[in-house]
Amino acid sequence: MRAAIDIGGTFTDVILYSEETGAVWTVKVPSSTEQPAQAFISGLKLVLAIAKTDFSKLNALIHGTTIVTNTLLEHKTASVGLLVTEGFRDLLEIGRQQRPLLYDLMADRRSPLVPRYLVREVQERVGADGQELVPLNLETARYQIQSLHTSGVESLAIVLLFSFLHPENETKLAQLALEFFPERSIFLSSYISAEFREFERASTTVVAAAVAPKVLSYLQGIRGKLDTQGWQQDNLYIMHSGGGTLPPQEAMKKPHTMVESGPAAGIIATAQLAQTLGIERAIAFDMGGTTAKAGLVLDGQPLYTTEYEVGEKVHLGGWTRGSGYPIRFPMIDVAECGAGAGSIAWIDSGGHLKVGPKSAGADPGPACYGKGGYQPTVTDAYLALGYLDGDSFLGGDMSLDPQLATQALDEYICNPLSMSTKEAAFGIVTIANVNMLHILRLVSIMRGHDPRDFTLVAYGGAGPLHATMLAEKLSIRNVIIPRFPGLFSALGLLYADVTTDFVETIMITLTPENLDPLNNTLDRLHTKADAWFQRVNIPGDKYEIKASIDLRYLRQNYELNIPLPGVHISPENITSIQTQFNEAHTAEYGHSTPGETIQAVYIRLRAIKPLTKPDLKPLNDDRSETINKASSASRWVWFPGEQMLCQVYQRDTLKPEQTLEGPAIIQEKEATTLVEKHWCLRVDLSGNLLIVRK
Repeated sequence: MRAAIDIGGTFTDVILYSEETGAVWTVKVPSSTEQPAQAFISGLKLVLAIAKTDFSKLNALIHGTTIVTNTLLEHKTASVGLLVTEGFRDLLEIGRQQRPLLYDLMADRRSPLVPRYLVREVQERVGADGQELVPLNLETARYQIQSLHTSGVESLAIVLLFSFLHPENETKLAQLALEFFPERSIFLSSYISAEFREFERASTTVVAAAVAPKVLSYLQGIRGKLDTQGWQQDNLYIMHSGGGTLPPQEAMKKPHTMVESGPAAGIIATAQLAQTLGIERAIAFDMGGTTAKAGLVLDGQPLYTTEYEVGEKVHLGGWTRGSGYPIRFPMIDVAECGAGAGSIAWIDSGGHLKVGPKSAGADPGPACYGKGGYQPTVTDAYLALGYLDGDSFLGGDMSLDPQLATQALDEYICNPLSMSTKEAAFGIVTIANVNMLHILRLVSIMRGHDPRDFTLVAYGGAGPLHATMLAEKLSIRNVIIPRFPGLFSALGLLYADVTTDFVETIMITLTPENLDPLNNTLDRLHTKADAWFQRVNIPGDKYEIKASIDLRYLRQNYELNIPLPGVHISPENITSIQTQFNEAHTAEYGHSTPGETIQAVYIRLRAIKPLTKPDLKPLNDDRSETINKASSASRWVWFPGEQMLCQVYQRDTLKPEQTLEGPAIIQEKEATTLVEKHWCLRVDLSGNLLIVRK
């Protein structure tokens, strides 16, 4: 058996999968902000009990975590010391002139994760060609390292100029620092991000150093809890933002890669679904209790970016500039906003209704939870509108109080704005939709894609409730609610392979004359990949290698990533790669310049250990029951300007190829689907809900 555990801001999702029978057991338990590892182990024990099995039957655990994101958002990072080349002490302070709102001249810049007094210079200098100009002064360097240690620094980041071409000086400093810091607390930019652009490289390394102690403590805590349960296997894997997993000891070396762990898993699951159903273009939409996320899947593959910013409540994927701390590595491109089912509704100083980004979380949670929360949330609005049944929430394991929801709405929204409860509740849902439409347009229209050409795959605990509303606004005609939508990101963990990435900066023109340096670079990266697989005990016949190259026209400032046909480039490949780049440039920017000199900036290599993908049991194809028998009840649901009587169906009673027309509500343990009028639903043979605009 394999188990997947995805810890979100509000709930922790657990899926147990039997490789022998294809059976699946699911559990959703409240997350714990203070002790996230506790929700991990309690959810795992509960799902094992439901399946009537124990830890001895588990042969793998895959975990998606919010520990890195929360550490940055809550400003609970470690004290970091930074060593830089002499003359570059203000590297983090200067940064870039980018800002999220171009014309907002009053915007405050974020304070660097390393204050200036903890940035120390060392005497050394390497030129742009990788040649040493000033030798490293180890004597003064030792003094600076000792001084940082005396200042109480927990982690040490070492970022030297052009170290991606000449990493030897960083390595020497790391060996020197072992006298004062443990190896796990020392982070080299030549290892974390071997790319040019010194500010982004420095920022990535500092972020890794800043979150490392929390990640180390967290993963050790999980390992300890598993040991106490008698589960001492090595098959524990941590999801990273690149769409793959890593053993914990490797995740600790690059902790910054775990920043969008859970959302990446959801998009991996969407990609797998798209491949299965033959969907060429899909928008993945995930709405949980705290945030909503979106990403694109084209031809069954997620879109990736190497540019991302962390530390802000709202992330706009690779399009964010100047709002957080830049990090650079190949990761799934995810746009995120602070709109979740637990997002708090409030009125600003101008008397306008707002929703989020602050969330009620799992404790105390929305007002209707009855756990001490008093502010109205999106969930309270659902209850007031009739979208949710308070008695069947989480399959009846948890009840919601409509009276508490109405009281919160009336006191904080209705009375100040002179609105009815229904109007206020629908206003909250509408504003949440507007926030989510922004990220959906961002990953589609702002990337040059027409959303009308896409299928919307909606999941998360609240995603299916908003799916047809959002699709209507974007003129999307096809919506899919997959099986287990409330735990779809956890399911994605089971589809993820073990992967890691290697990169080398090369800076040469893409011509047949430069084949030797191109192939030499590929050989070096391949050697590193072989060594990595050996370190994590993966045999050579059990892994794959995929190579790519980042290209740009000479004197451009941004690159496009182009896949390579293998780990060796032949003269015939050069023309093909140039053609691919020109086509990609046209697709991305609307134009290209064939014949212009093309420069190779980076060569990237992804090492992959493919894992067996789950083969879920299909639905029982017993169509003897009619759709009317599957219907369990009906209730009044409020839509703009009118109330309508909606049929309510239990999802597990629906049969393959059954159809129904909206308005209707489909209830299941971990999610509720709202089918608006003018939409028609059909259940496919695998149990997915296919919803089509009439």
